Amino acid sequence: MVSLDLLDDSVKAKILDRWKWMSESDKAHFINQMAICLSVWGSDEKGKRIAVEVLRTMMVNGTQTLADFGLYIDKVVATKEAAERKDKVERASLIVEGYRIKNSLSSEPHHDLV
Repeated sequence: MVSLDLLDDSVKAKILDRWKWMSESDKAHFINQMAICLSVWGSDEKGKRIAVEVLRTMMVNGTQTLADFGLYIDKVVATKEAAERKDKVERASLIVEGYRIKNSLSSEPHHDLV
C-alpha cells in the first residue's frame, strides 16, 4: 500500500480527516481508482510516489473526498515523480475516467462552499 510517510503531518491529517467522514461507497471508489492507477503505472516505489503526489495535490486543492482521486491524476503528469512514466500515468487517467463515468461520479472536485 501507499506509505503516508512521504507526506508532511498536515497533509496526512487532512487525508485521515477526509477518510473518517467519507461514505462507504466513496471509500470504495477511492480504493478502486487507486488500485487501477497502481496496476497501470506500477506499485513499486515510483508508482507509490506518484500516488502520494496525487494525494498531496488533492489536499492542497481542498477537495473534500478522496473519491475525487481520479480527477487529479492529470495534474501530476508534469511532476518529477510522474515524468518517467508519463505514458502510463496518462493511460491510467483515461481508464479511471471511464470508471468515473460508468459509476456516475462527478467530473468536478468536491469543495465546501463558503
